[in-house]
Amino acid sequence: MLEVLSRVARAVERALSLIVGVAVAGLVVIVASQLVDRHLVTLPVPAPDQYARVLLVWLTFAGFALAVRHRTNIRVDLIDARLPAPVRRALDALFDVAMTLLALQIAWSGWQLVPLGAEQERMGTVLTEAWPAIALFGASLATVLFLALRLLLRLAGRADPVPAAGLHGADVD
Repeated sequence: MLEVLSRVARAVERALSLIVGVAVAGLVVIVASQLVDRHLVTLPVPAPDQYARVLLVWLTFAGFALAVRHRTNIRVDLIDARLPAPVRRALDALFDVAMTLLALQIAWSGWQLVPLGAEQERMGTVLTEAWPAIALFGASLATVLFLALRLLLRLAGRADPVPAAGLHGADVD
């Protein structure tokens, strides 16, 4: 079961990485097109800032899920870095459980926003307000998946295959 979950997590990680790449490329294109639109020629794209906002939401949520996967999310470890290793491991497990519960709650809230947003058009675009809610829902589920895998691996006594970059004073390459 852990192997299947690990494969699913790797596939979700690749999909999120693709989403992040597309969102960054899209944002670069939109910002460049606004520069061209303001200073060179008028482009027939209504409300490019609205598309940029939606891409930024997707970038933020997908990036957060990837940060959780790679343990590079922001964390203040002033105190726990000085704790004994068994206490640190227990604290890490407790934080992972709490974060999993929080991500589940956020996913539930995001899911409830999808049908509400589907009925609301985003001004000047072909998009609805469901698009940001879908990003919230999907990234929250990915976060739950990554945290659940981490917790299950911990319970099985196996190491997480994704290294903890910068965790507890480790050097970041």
